[in-house]
Amino acid sequence: MNRSLVAFSATLLAAGCAFPQFAGAQDTTPFQLGTIIVGGGLTPIEAERYGRSVTVVEAEDLERLQTRQAADALRALPGVEVNRTGGVGALTQVRIRGSEGNHTLVLVDGVKVGNPTSGEFDFANMLADDIDRIEVLRGPQSSIFGSNAIGGVINIITKNAEEPGFHVSGDGEVGSEDSKGGRLSLRYANDYARLTLSGAQRNTDGYNVSGGPNSGADGNEIGTVNARAEFDLSSNITIGTTFRHTHRVTEFDQFNFAAPTVADLVTDADLQADVTNNFASAYATVDAWGGRFRSKFFLGLADIDSVNTNTNVKTFDTTSTRQQLSYRGTLALDGADVDNARHVVSALVESEYETFENNDANIVFSPTQLEKQSRQLYGYVLEYRGSFFNEALTVQATGRHDKNDDFEDTNTWSAGLSYLFPNETSRLHASAGTAVQNPTFFEQFGFDPGTFRGNPNLTPEESIGFDVGLEQRFMNDKAVIDVTYFQSELTNEISTVFDPSTGDLTPFNEDGESDRRGLEVSAEVHLNNALTLGVDYTYLHAKDPDGQTEVRRPKHEVGLRAFYRLPNNKTLLGANTRVIADNFDLDFTAASVGPFGALPARRVKLTDYAVVDLTAQHELVDGVALTGRIENLFDTAYSEVLGYAGRGRVFFAGLKGKF
Repeated sequence: MNRSLVAFSATLLAAGCAFPQFAGAQDTTPFQLGTIIVGGGLTPIEAERYGRSVTVVEAEDLERLQTRQAADALRALPGVEVNRTGGVGALTQVRIRGSEGNHTLVLVDGVKVGNPTSGEFDFANMLADDIDRIEVLRGPQSSIFGSNAIGGVINIITKNAEEPGFHVSGDGEVGSEDSKGGRLSLRYANDYARLTLSGAQRNTDGYNVSGGPNSGADGNEIGTVNARAEFDLSSNITIGTTFRHTHRVTEFDQFNFAAPTVADLVTDADLQADVTNNFASAYATVDAWGGRFRSKFFLGLADIDSVNTNTNVKTFDTTSTRQQLSYRGTLALDGADVDNARHVVSALVESEYETFENNDANIVFSPTQLEKQSRQLYGYVLEYRGSFFNEALTVQATGRHDKNDDFEDTNTWSAGLSYLFPNETSRLHASAGTAVQNPTFFEQFGFDPGTFRGNPNLTPEESIGFDVGLEQRFMNDKAVIDVTYFQSELTNEISTVFDPSTGDLTPFNEDGESDRRGLEVSAEVHLNNALTLGVDYTYLHAKDPDGQTEVRRPKHEVGLRAFYRLPNNKTLLGANTRVIADNFDLDFTAASVGPFGALPARRVKLTDYAVVDLTAQHELVDGVALTGRIENLFDTAYSEVLGYAGRGRVFFAGLKGKF
């Protein structure tokens, strides 16, 4: 890490401690007292009673930051690493606490949206439009959510109609790289119904991610339709449904394994990805016994189609599906209703059915690869949550048994506690638990013509971890700092071995343990109604079983936010800075991978960098505002993945309104 970045990072940390994470302009804490963590367990829980580590990004934060891609709202959050292979629309991976991208479970309105084929969700498919909140739950979460939650869970909740009557909102924007986009949302609510329909489309010609001439720019087009409907059939019964459709077409460049130089790793090419996601859910909530017992029935559906082409010739064509079916029952143990009980016990029974299919015989290495693959999982969960000593102490304990048809059955557990000290400004939070990750369909069955061979004998990856932290509030809750230490160990890590005699790549379970540990610091202060300052810092130590540094997980990451509302109370100015240092990647040049392209490749350190973004918005009349932003103000050259150039300085201007 170079000296200038060390000094800059230290300055940011000092500012955060002196002026203790960014929330809303009218908020007083990162989690306002009374904020509910929806995905915090089998039942929602107040943030101040939640023992596990969590960060919440609200709709107001997204609007203030003028966030267009959901992944950009996650950058620099404590314990979160985001990597994108080039421009907007390129593969975007989110890792939590040093885990892999497929160790991050992503939910949208309760539906698991990760691709069963690869085991992870590509955040290139997620616009920020119409998101109400993002909950980032850090640490092992498999006891609640099952597989894919080793690093944590990102729970995305879309907006629902709340205000009575009919309301319309939208925005339009143009900018650099011939970028243009907009959204439109329609909402209606009355005493018993809440209806929402929204759509967004954002296009850009992009830039050349290989670093060559602008004529090789890689564009992206993405459109989303989101719908929600909820009805109160009676005071005790609510039913609802959600639907989300996303279609993305992205241009990208050729990656050249064993290229002679780093500059030759990525070269201009006519490659394109065409991805269609469809997610839907239906649910019903029923209260009984005066609200002391609550039942929830849930059906979630996912259908993901992915097609890649090279000069209009298909190179990849798969379809993956998932069906979730669950019943959850919650009983209040102390005589109150479920929402107000101090002691509750919940049980969950769920099934999950996944399928994977290659669709084109010309791009598989064997006709057997055209066979539709499927697997079934059943999960059984029991959870207790209780508060003691006038609710100063809250404990949460969860156990889960998963029955798999392709792997050994697994058991996971977790526990969390939150304790508010008598001074009512200091809070201890701690958690521990285990997690599992089932092999992906790719890893089991293979997919690539002649190079990647599946391994049906793989076993699930397993992890155990803990964290402990202290939250301290100052200035009548206008300032807060939270410091958390975390540690976990991963066993049976799935890696890939190369056979130079055949040219095949085959996944296998490594021996030994992968160690992850680190520190998360989050601080924020509201000096008055006009000025908000916030800082986040993550220190990460992540090693593989051989003791080598895990790639694309920076050792140091700092985020700084500042927002100032002018005295006219109509103009809001913002600045957002992100610093990345000691980030490594694999070097796939010929000299690194060895004779015949043999793996593993050596690791190389990427250049440290700092990126500054500016935002501004001004209210023209009630409900209508002019917006503008500059991303990468100083046109900093950087790379998140070796060989792929980061985005340079870009400008945007737009108009938004709500009626």
